[in-house]
Amino acid sequence: MNILMISNIDSDEKLEDIWLARAFQEDGNNVAIVDKNYDERLENVFDIFLKRNTWSSNATIENVSEKYKFKERIIKKNLPRINFDGRYDGNKQYLVDFFKKDYAVIPSINKLEDLSLLNNPNKYMLKLKNSYDGIGQLIVNKEELKTYFNDLYIIQPFMKFKSEVQFYYIKNKFEYALEFIPSKIPVYPKAIKYEYTCKELEKANEFALMNGDYYGIQRIDFIRLEDNTLLLTEIEDISPYLDLDQVDEKTRKKFIKDYKDMVYEYMRKKEILKS
Repeated sequence: MNILMISNIDSDEKLEDIWLARAFQEDGNNVAIVDKNYDERLENVFDIFLKRNTWSSNATIENVSEKYKFKERIIKKNLPRINFDGRYDGNKQYLVDFFKKDYAVIPSINKLEDLSLLNNPNKYMLKLKNSYDGIGQLIVNKEELKTYFNDLYIIQPFMKFKSEVQFYYIKNKFEYALEFIPSKIPVYPKAIKYEYTCKELEKANEFALMNGDYYGIQRIDFIRLEDNTLLLTEIEDISPYLDLDQVDEKTRKKFIKDYKDMVYEYMRKKEILKS
């Protein structure tokens, strides 16, 4: 089988995608790793397309949408694909919808007239709906909101928190959880294995299941407040970084095996790979 893995080949984070590619090669598959600007003619050669960590470390508001060009093309051609069809890919509006339905998320609104729902914080976060890694976000006070807010943003209260906690899934199957203290921005700290409670895992599972029968990796991201409450910040189902180099060998090997099995299951379902 010919597998095209779309990654960020210039990134220091590409090691985990090399591990994934090598695992498929050990099964006798032909695997190529390319960046998101690959030659479109490759789409006539490969059997399946795996979207992995395509984030660019030097992304700006102007070029953040470039990551979608190959995605739109592959979906339009209806080519076999993994991590292309997440329900929460590319628009933070779902956080507003979840907040309205009283899910455990950071309070989020998209109308100035709903400000009272945020309990009058000292500062607010303006986050672009179609962005990532904090690109384009603003921290403003109430008086500045009217100046900077428009339909491109969602509004959240500026909140203090102890850490970021992330739960990692293949499809909707839980794999492991990590904690980052105090946060992943601006300095990326060493990940710590997170000792979650049963209720916390149930909460993460609830969000993972919202993607339905999704073929791909998804990461459920939370902030942990001073009272240890977890609030959802994002369902990352586009091309999540996995921090595989910061988990133990047993966890890493299991994740890689489960990822391969998920891809092979998808290929059998599409009748591309014979059982």
